[in-house]
Amino acid sequence: MKPEYANTFGIRKVSDKEGEVLEVTLDIAYKYMETAMTVTPKGMENISTPAADYVASIVMNRQSAISLRNLLIQTLGTEP
Repeated sequence: MKPEYANTFGIRKVSDKEGEVLEVTLDIAYKYMETAMTVTPKGMENISTPAADYVASIVMNRQSAISLRNLLIQTLGTEP
């Protein structure tokens, strides 16, 4: 099933040997519980297992990542 929205975000970064961030990747996924029926000695049981569908990855240079951060702050404001 192709997800229509995302509920999980992750960030990866690539730095040079001095620690300066060169690139940031925003990984976007949809996590959910997958269910299946199985036969056991106790009868039919519903088994749930975690699953995830990849939505997208956005690769940004340092300036693009800073611009995204500033846009989010401008849109959402700061935390109280």
